[in-house]
Amino acid sequence: MSPKSPAGLELTKERKKLLFFYLEHRPDSNETTFNEWYENEHIPLYLQLPGINSAVRYKSIDSQGAPWLTLFTTSESDNVLQTRVVENENEALAKLGGVSKRTYVHSATFTHPTTELESLPCKYILVVTLEMKTAEAEEDMNRWYDEEHMDLLSKIPGWKQGRRYKLVESNQRGTMADKPVSQYLAIHEFTNSGFASTPEFKHATSTEWRERVMKNADRHARVFELKNKF
Repeated sequence: MSPKSPAGLELTKERKKLLFFYLEHRPDSNETTFNEWYENEHIPLYLQLPGINSAVRYKSIDSQGAPWLTLFTTSESDNVLQTRVVENENEALAKLGGVSKRTYVHSATFTHPTTELESLPCKYILVVTLEMKTAEAEEDMNRWYDEEHMDLLSKIPGWKQGRRYKLVESNQRGTMADKPVSQYLAIHEFTNSGFASTPEFKHATSTEWRERVMKNADRHARVFELKNKF
């Protein structure tokens, strides 16, 4: 039987890696041409690499940073995959104005008991990154996520799944060379874009424990809409 969170969410822990790319196309390039190249040529090259299982591409709906996000799921946890990826990046970098490439290791996935895996990925995702200021704050944050926060988020209409990761390494280039990269990542799957205006979301983000965690954290949140899956 699969372990469960205090509120009954399905809990899985597999130490597989996630390849995470924030992308900005060159300002002098045509966006349509860029997207055609990226989806018809670049992503298929990645999917041919042993160890990469799938790719999902998103476009931001918040105008707060890089407009594009690509996630590659993997079946490997070693460094061989990273070597394969680097060998396929030279052409991509020439076509990009900025890129933030990050490798994360999966720590936990919380899935609503009514979620059918075939329904994932959802149309919208909330991407949250956290950088904790002390080791004690980091420990408290992890407990808060596992014991309170994910369970409260699961009560939001349209929330289907939440995944947590920790940074392994990162590489920023071009217009994103000086952008900070946080150690912790959470990705929440939603069926609708209005989740942040619900009473359940406001409650989940205003508890006493949450306020204590955020006093010792640098937090950034982005909202993206699904563009394509491969």
